[in-house]
Parts: sequence; C-alpha cells; structure tokens
Amino acid sequence: MDVWDTGDDISALASILADPTRAKVCVTLMDGCAWTPGELAHQIDVSPQAMSSCLAHLEDAGAITRIRQGRHHYVRLSGEHMARIVESLGAAAGPRRAHPVGYRQVRADRRLQAARTCYTHIAGRLGVALADAMNAQGLIETSDDAMRLTLAGTAWFADQGIMLPTAQARIRACLDWTERRMHIAGPAGIGLCRRLLELDVIRRSTPRRALTVTPSGRHWFEDHLGLDAQAIAEPRP
Repeated sequence: MDVWDTGDDISALASILADPTRAKVCVTLMDGCAWTPGELAHQIDVSPQAMSSCLAHLEDAGAITRIRQGRHHYVRLSGEHMARIVESLGAAAGPRRAHPVGYRQVRADRRLQAARTCYTHIAGRLGVALADAMNAQGLIETSDDAMRLTLAGTAWFADQGIMLPTAQARIRACLDWTERRMHIAGPAGIGLCRRLLELDVIRRSTPRRALTVTPSGRHWFEDHLGLDAQAIAEPRP
C-alpha cells in the first residue's frame, strides 16, 4: 500500500497505529532490519500470541511485509513510505513519556536522540548536523521542507563511492521526530548511511537503532564535512 487515497484509508491506518503494541512494533522496525515475530515479542514484552495478532493487523493494513526463508519468516516495514509516516507521527507526538521510566530507558532515549537510523538513513542530532554541514558547503540546497542536491553535491556523493539514480528524486527531506528539523532521506540519505557503515565511520549500537561515531569516523567527518560528529553524537545528560 503506497498511497492512502481516501479519508477511510487514513482512518483505517490511524486506528491500526492507535494500538500501543502495534505502534511499538513499527517504531522497532524503524531500524530497517527484518525481525522474527519471536524477537519482536521479546523486545516489546508481549506474548507470542499477542504478537501474532498484532502482526496480522499490521500486515492487513499494509504497514509491514513478511519475508519467508525456509521454515522461518521475518517481518519488516513495508517500505520507506511507511517509515516516513512513523517518523512524522513521532515528530507530531513529540519526545515525551506518559509515565516515569528507569535510568536504562533514559540512557537509551538519549542515545537515540543523539544519533540513530530512521529506517535506512541517519537521524537525530547527527542527521540534522549532517544536513546543515552539507548545506553550508553547497552540497545541498534547502528551502522550507524540501532539499535539492547541487551539482557539487552530486560530485561529492560520487567521490564517496555513492552512486545515485538519475531517473528519480535523489534526495528528500525527512522531519526528525526529536530535533523537529529536517535530515537527509531518499536515495542520497540511504546511500550515505550504507556507505558510512561500510567504511566503519559509524556503527550500530544499543538500542538497535542507535549509532555511534568511531574514532576513525571522527576524522572522516572533520575531513569531509568540517563536522565534529563525535561531540554531536555523544548522548547528553
């Protein structure tokens, strides 16, 4: 389901995501990885039976897809369009909690605010700082909620070994749910995140969506974008 054309479609999707367990599943799947139902049940702390029902509703709504490999099957978000919906809802809801939480959860939240994946691109303070640095260097141009890749930006991505498509929009702005500003998404954002993981500039951390900047990555960001990424990506008290 790529487009919801009617009010009924929007209402149906909203009712699906209004359930806290289903919403938690979608947020968990924002790491861009495929999870087994058992892993999701353990992560969210619900029974396997409850998770099975939850996933059935999400699949019917087109929010997730199943991947079968032999006797095993996995689930993931149905695509970047669904990730945009989840991220936008997070930005609208704001980074607040209804109930007190423990120190471990607070630390996890701070890591996600500092640097994380938003499905398949870089988000949090690091993601927004990347967009600002690229804009300052003339690699992208921003206006309101839109981004455009410049000729210099196209050459820069090619120099990093990131080949972008020519027949579709190569860059897109995504509203960051913690920073309330735009980070880079679309093919440019996906390619950049993938390449920086390959180069060990950034690494996946815990919780699973969190990212850390490696020692060599700090030099990469300074050399290529004039950015003190390690300080930006450091969780704040």
